[in-house]
Formats: sequence, C-alpha cells, structure tokens
Amino acid sequence: MLPLLPDPWFLVPVDAIGAMRSTVHTRVLNDAEVSEMLRRTRLGYHRAVAALAATGNDVIMDYPLSEQWRMDDLLDTFTGYDVTLVEVRCAQEELDRRERVRGDRSVGLARSQTLVYAHGEADIVVDTTNTDANECAAAVVVALREVSSPKAFDRLRHRRDWT
Repeated sequence: MLPLLPDPWFLVPVDAIGAMRSTVHTRVLNDAEVSEMLRRTRLGYHRAVAALAATGNDVIMDYPLSEQWRMDDLLDTFTGYDVTLVEVRCAQEELDRRERVRGDRSVGLARSQTLVYAHGEADIVVDTTNTDANECAAAVVVALREVSSPKAFDRLRHRRDWT
C-alpha cells in the first residue's frame, strides 16, 4: 500500500512492535503475566503511533481490534486526530486455509476473533476473500479521498460518550 500513497507514510504493524520484545526469558511467564505483558505492549503501540502522528506523520496501523479496551484506549489516545478506520474482511473458510498454509498458528484462531467487528463502524471496508492485497490496497487509497465526516472514530467516540 505504501507505494500507492502520494506522500510519505509509515506502516506500523502491531506485530513489528511485538517482534522488538526480547524472546529469551529466564523464567516462564504465567497466563496473567503474559496477559499483562501483551496489554502493556498494545498500550505502548497506541502511544508510539500517536507520537508519530503528533509530529505530522501519516501512519497506517495494522491492528486487530479484538478487545473492547483496545478500541476505548484508541478513542482516547487519538482524540483530535484524523483517523480513518479500515475494516478488512475475509470468509472464514479462506481464513482457515490461510492459517493452514502459514503453519504458525492454530487453524481457527482467526475464526474466533469475532470481536474485531463488534464495534460496528468503519469508513472503508475491503474483502480479501477473492481480492488480492494489491487490489485491496488500491481500493483503500481511492476510498481515502471519498471518506465523509463524521468518521467512524468520531461516531464511536460520540456513541461511547452518550452511553
């Protein structure tokens, strides 16, 4: 997607932030410690992206919104920023097929991530089931020019503030 955009952009996937974490541990973390480590990582990710944006950079986050607290924190952290929420969809059967090909996660993990769509808002939606990544990226770039206001983050923030 980056080569299709007119100005310099950063692509900051959450996996890249996770990959910066040390992998050699002197002890095995229990489930609660792993959960807390992942929460801190994700909170740091939100703020790292916000820091890039605060200095005038355009940033693409690659990040599943699979827990409500993530969305809540993003809504707070990105108050005052122009955020475009892109929803990437794919048929469950295709997700299973891709997981089998990848081999680095259990088949069905993506299928279990239904909370990714629970917020019910998006500015742009693409479906990768039968469309390759380059075509989806081109569709997103075209759609970026046509997104109307209020955007999804603003609608979500307004809805949250009134409940």
